[in-house]
Amino acid sequence: MELRLDWLPAGSIGEALRALGGIGVPKVATVMPTSTFGRFQGSGEERARLLVEAAEYADYVDIGIEMGDGLVARCLGGIEGKGARPVVSWHSERMLGADEIVKFMEPLPVEAVCKVVMPARGPGDNLLALEACASLGGRRRIVFCHGRLGVISRVLCPLFGSEWAYASAAVGREGAPGQLDVATMRRLYEVLA
Repeated sequence: MELRLDWLPAGSIGEALRALGGIGVPKVATVMPTSTFGRFQGSGEERARLLVEAAEYADYVDIGIEMGDGLVARCLGGIEGKGARPVVSWHSERMLGADEIVKFMEPLPVEAVCKVVMPARGPGDNLLALEACASLGGRRRIVFCHGRLGVISRVLCPLFGSEWAYASAAVGREGAPGQLDVATMRRLYEVLA
């Protein structure tokens, strides 16, 4: 379950994180800026503080590389020892090749889940993303395309090595373009068996 801290009112974040403690599924906390389909408009420092605070309650903390190397390093250091594992994400504005994804992953801590999300400009981009994901054996990763044309890779990415897929709680509650709701994803997975 992903908790989008950028969707919560500022004063309720700590309360929401504490309330998640009793839910028996892995929890991913993230703060997404407006540049990556989010609502957060605060400073990078404030975003980093929220992510480090979330590490006390979540199983994973998603740290976007658009924060810059310094704040990413500060977040990685801040969550270390708090029980949460890092997800380091790159929301690229273009399709990436497997070699570029490998270069992104190389300097990251081995325990980090490396997340790469790219825009699908055509149906074939799904295949490129899934092939790249499959070629990254040995590292924890999540690789898929976003947008209406990226739905195929969103659904199939776990079959190609992604740690998990993303779905919204309900129709109309999507967190990014091309995201399906959880009921539809479940039906698709039942069909795929």
